[in-house]
Amino acid sequence: MLNVAGILYLSSRAASAAGNLLAVMIFTRLAGPAEYGHYVLIFAWSMIIYGFGAQWMRFAYFGVYDTQRFGEYAASLARLLACGVVIVALMLAALGILGWFEPSFLVAVFALVCGMTLYEAAFEVARTLPYAGGAALSMILRTVLTVMFGSANLWLGGGARGLAIAVAAAHIIAAVPSLGAFSSVRPSAGSRTATLHILTYGWPLLFSFGINAVGQSIDRLVLAHYAGNAALGPYGVVADVVRQVFTVFGEAIILSLVTLAKQHANEGNLAAANGLMQKAFNACLAAAAFGAAFFIVFGDLVLRTVLNPEFVAPAHGLIPIFAVAFAFLTMRNFYFAQVIYFTSASYLELLVTLLFLVVSGVLSVLLVPTYGAHGAAYALLAASILSCIAFMVLGRRWYRLPIDLNGLTLIPILAILIVFGARATAEFVPSGPIPLILDAVAFALFGTFAIRRFRLLNAMPAHAAAEQMPAG
Repeated sequence: MLNVAGILYLSSRAASAAGNLLAVMIFTRLAGPAEYGHYVLIFAWSMIIYGFGAQWMRFAYFGVYDTQRFGEYAASLARLLACGVVIVALMLAALGILGWFEPSFLVAVFALVCGMTLYEAAFEVARTLPYAGGAALSMILRTVLTVMFGSANLWLGGGARGLAIAVAAAHIIAAVPSLGAFSSVRPSAGSRTATLHILTYGWPLLFSFGINAVGQSIDRLVLAHYAGNAALGPYGVVADVVRQVFTVFGEAIILSLVTLAKQHANEGNLAAANGLMQKAFNACLAAAAFGAAFFIVFGDLVLRTVLNPEFVAPAHGLIPIFAVAFAFLTMRNFYFAQVIYFTSASYLELLVTLLFLVVSGVLSVLLVPTYGAHGAAYALLAASILSCIAFMVLGRRWYRLPIDLNGLTLIPILAILIVFGARATAEFVPSGPIPLILDAVAFALFGTFAIRRFRLLNAMPAHAAAEQMPAG
């Protein structure tokens, strides 16, 4: 039986990613590297503030929600988010009064924080209902509106700060389909018990998601400091294009498999939960390995097609580094990090995030002054590998997420064969369309084999999952 929810999420997320690539194509042609780098800087600060101010509440809700008390938990989440936004507004106002940042910069940051807070929270609650249709529609609507509003802003000369506000507006409007799934929930339905439950579980996530946002952005902040926005623009846009592809598959796995596994775990059916998580492991590994192989083989062609040439040339040589880095982050974020939702050890996220920040920050400061964008990329790569390994090792002390040894062996071998095959093809047929065609055929064949071999597009009925034992 096909995994309908998974296919729905994957298709809508893929459509969203395609729209995001279209947005990048348009935005990088309407704004030069320096202006787009300014937008990347605004977005980086927005993600940091969102991580500390609101993002942790969304995931804390997912960790503790009770389907039998849905309205109570959803309303309690809404109250907490409103308080978080007010605190963020006061802090940004104080920074503006002290003169540490320009007021217009802070307005753009605050707009993005508000937009992301509303959209992501509504999406989170909708997917735990589960309400795949509304959540999928929100994804697509956000992309369409981002392209429309952002393009109009840049065409009219709104610049980086106007672009940030346009993207924020797209998030707010796109939240409407998800909000419709629980429009009958009254704010008064929230309770002190549910609020404290979210806070008690989630307070370590407050620091971990905030620090994670700093860690994910520290390479960009250091690069902007030493090399300026003109260097940050190409670096940021290439990294975002590569990250987007990995995120498409990672989020589809989370939404279709991990959410259902969490529901089984809540009901005490650990066999069913482990069966679904083993499928999620193979799906994540396939997304990571084949995603890395895709960008190593086809990355230059993709970026030359998508981006303005003045963004591509400065980023030469960064694609393989980003591909491997985001492959490890895919395994960390979309599989091994999910252990915190099956155990009370939510502080694991904080520990691993601190490791990521320290490694990325120290290496960025050491490497960027000498090696520029490549130094920042290597810092990101090292932090990604170490944090993935740390989550894998530490998490198994509390909850042994399944590791399919067959998948762990076969899937990376298939991806490596694709890369080496492409290198061999380039040696024997150095020019013309034939190498590209052969590489594409090999990628399609190997990818199809992995999908069929590990049944990645098939749903797992609860009774079948109950009979399946984890391999690791």
